[in-house]
Amino acid sequence: MKKFFWIVSAVCIFLCGAVLHISYGASGGAAWSLIVSSINNSPWELVKPFVLVYIMWSFIELSILRPSLLHFVCGRIISLHFFTIVSSSILCYVNDEWINFAVIFSVTVISELLCHVMYSAKCRTELFFVPIIISFGILFFCILFCSFYPLPIIHFKVKS
Repeated sequence: MKKFFWIVSAVCIFLCGAVLHISYGASGGAAWSLIVSSINNSPWELVKPFVLVYIMWSFIELSILRPSLLHFVCGRIISLHFFTIVSSSILCYVNDEWINFAVIFSVTVISELLCHVMYSAKCRTELFFVPIIISFGILFFCILFCSFYPLPIIHFKVKS
């Protein structure tokens, strides 16, 4: 099971992220859904619920797989950055909702595979633990605040 758990992870992250994606409209605009859901059609907002699920799913993977903690966390954060940067960059140029979800699913599968390969190959990512953790803190700060105060770059512009 551990060998192909990355496939299960990718599917679960995508399905749970899709549920969070629609939670703003389904909840009637509740305050909690502003933080976890997509509130507009910008690439950042489309990726945000999937990033949050990606982070939460990491705890599930830790409890099921019981990997080496430091090594796993470093690989997971690197693959999270890969997922966030690549998917939001591609979504800047896509206007169809179905293609958006196809891109997010594809990048989720690739980033899960990347995490699995980095962990299995025993890449020494833990040597860069401090910068990796700092970069995760910056990403988490962006998740919490960039919905309310978006930066003036293309990733935060609402697509028409």
